[in-house]
Amino acid sequence: MADHDNHRERLLALMEAVLGAYAFIQAVLEDLPIPVTIPDFEPGDGDDEGGPRSALLSLARVRAIIPDEPITERYQRAYDRLILDWFTTYELLVLTQAAGPAPWRLDAAEFSLNRVVTWIELIEEGELDDDES
Repeated sequence: MADHDNHRERLLALMEAVLGAYAFIQAVLEDLPIPVTIPDFEPGDGDDEGGPRSALLSLARVRAIIPDEPITERYQRAYDRLILDWFTTYELLVLTQAAGPAPWRLDAAEFSLNRVVTWIELIEEGELDDDES
């Protein structure tokens, strides 16, 4: 039972972290040369106007417009991978909520969340060079 409680706590911590990462993504998108604004991520019913559905669809559309940004291809790829890794983390956590907090699901979600953090750091610090993208 204690193991189940630890997995549940870890799931909740990861959900909080993925929502925090979304807020960071909002910030780095707004810092683009042509700022991109996406709605806040509001947990709740996916059919709500302010629910996750509109945020997820908006974030998916960002992938289509990133190539139009006046930034290098390395940065375009970095933004694309940032969004894909965030989607991976979010989807894994949604699956975990539905199927149960198996340790491998939580490990995979944490691993992809670490990639999200790395992409944000590379973008914010301007540390992308030819070999890293």
